[in-house]
Amino acid sequence: MGLFDMFAKKETDEQTVERLAKNAGNIVEMLKDTLRGPNGVDMKFPLLYAAGLAGHACLEAVKAERGTFQVATAKNGKRFYFGDDLNHYLLEDKYSVFSFCNAVSHNETEEILGIVKDTAMKVGSDELLIWGMPADSVYPKIKDCWDGIFINMTNRYCRRPSEWPVLYSIVLQNVILQAISAGAKDQEAGRMAMEVAIVIAKMDDDSI
Repeated sequence: MGLFDMFAKKETDEQTVERLAKNAGNIVEMLKDTLRGPNGVDMKFPLLYAAGLAGHACLEAVKAERGTFQVATAKNGKRFYFGDDLNHYLLEDKYSVFSFCNAVSHNETEEILGIVKDTAMKVGSDELLIWGMPADSVYPKIKDCWDGIFINMTNRYCRRPSEWPVLYSIVLQNVILQAISAGAKDQEAGRMAMEVAIVIAKMDDDSI
């Protein structure tokens, strides 16, 4: 068996989800502990990171599987990533980021598609924002977190790259539920999470 065969994508099933869910809580608690302030945890920050990690996991899974991207290069040379393989993990699969997010936030599909279209129109410009912040100021924080926990968490908990987006979608779902318990409105939390995931999924190190 070659290296590529070892990393070949396999369909996700309920048993895989259950296995990943057993470890997702460790990542949730890590985020909360790391982002805890003097007055406790403001769930907006774990939400930002969980959504960003879920989005980045989609990109990294496609890269690891040697999938296909449609790359948009802006006038300033920054590159952004689109395509069916990416959308499979982000929006379309039964176990996509959107599926896990929407199961607890109940957003209208049209609203999320609006974020997708808005992101596509703004890539490469100063108008590409995440919660009002420049996307290229948010991406490095998410990437640093991804790199910092990859060996001890992501790679340890997952058997193949196709499981990375599922793991972080479960993490995100749990963070959304905790944010709702802390007083956030479900649809607002879902919209905020998907905004982060959609934008970050389009970005790599050559996007900033």
